Amino acid sequence: MLTVAFAIFGTNTAFAHEGRDVGDYNFVVGFINEPAIEGMINGVSIRVTSLDEDEHGDHGHDSHGDGIAMGISDEIDLVSHGEVFVDELAAGGHYEFTFTHDFEDLTVPFHAHPIEMQGSIMVGDHNPTAEEVVIEIHENGFQPAMAMIQVGTTVRFMNMTSDATVVMSGPLGEVETSMRDDSGHSSSKAVSGLTSLQVEVSHVASSVSQVMQLKEAWGDAGHYKSEFIPTSPGPYKFRFFGEIHDQQIDESFESSNTTFDEVKPANDVQFPIQLAAPRETENAARGALDTANEASVDATDAANSASTATLLGVVALILGALGLVLGGLAFQRSGKKA
Repeated sequence: MLTVAFAIFGTNTAFAHEGRDVGDYNFVVGFINEPAIEGMINGVSIRVTSLDEDEHGDHGHDSHGDGIAMGISDEIDLVSHGEVFVDELAAGGHYEFTFTHDFEDLTVPFHAHPIEMQGSIMVGDHNPTAEEVVIEIHENGFQPAMAMIQVGTTVRFMNMTSDATVVMSGPLGEVETSMRDDSGHSSSKAVSGLTSLQVEVSHVASSVSQVMQLKEAWGDAGHYKSEFIPTSPGPYKFRFFGEIHDQQIDESFESSNTTFDEVKPANDVQFPIQLAAPRETENAARGALDTANEASVDATDAANSASTATLLGVVALILGALGLVLGGLAFQRSGKKA
């Protein structure tokens, strides 16, 4: 199976998950809940599926070449994000894809970011005849959200929003763990029962990291999770290491605008009152404590200085008195000699 084309450089849109082939397996990685919010329970999510060797052929095409059309084999992957087509559309831009005989009698789901809406294209002989069908992308969804076309029809996606938009094949949300061909055979198998695979979670800005154990989700074969609460916003890195069926694994995924979501500050989604984040409260308390400690040290130093000055004054008085006494004695002796 071809690698899912999630990275479209030059866009400010982050995808929900990042997919990548790692040796004999495909990893789909992201946060358990997205968008990921600072201070809310979340964690690492990874789906592990095995790859069949006969899935690497391709004979599909994008007749217009404006975007990235993924190779299409006899077993068309309609589930993985961007496996059939994916492209970034500037405001007012468009992307075209022609549906060949490979798609006959299939329904192709598609979605777009950042509007987070889904649509579908049904390909069949009994559908209306048209050389081209236009699907407009608006802030509130697609128009139309469902298109019925025949083989050979070109679908033109038009970005009617004011921002750059990424349109791609596949359903909105997480990638499924298995796809099946027309005969019902599995073309991608979930890898379950892994116990040696671990994840090192790092907060990129602070370089703080911790190794966490992955546990397979109940009733969801091949889906592994490790829960934690992200307490600082920004990008995170997930490094997976260990062994899968005698294959050594050491692969890193980092959140960014072109992969999966970064952690957003909590006050970005708070309403109607924005509360201080725990880290801000802790930092303020730590700052106040440091200031108080510094003031205490300064006061102690001042008190010590005052005590030292007083002691020196007393010593000076004693020495002065002693000098007077010695001077008087010396004067008396000199008088007697005279």
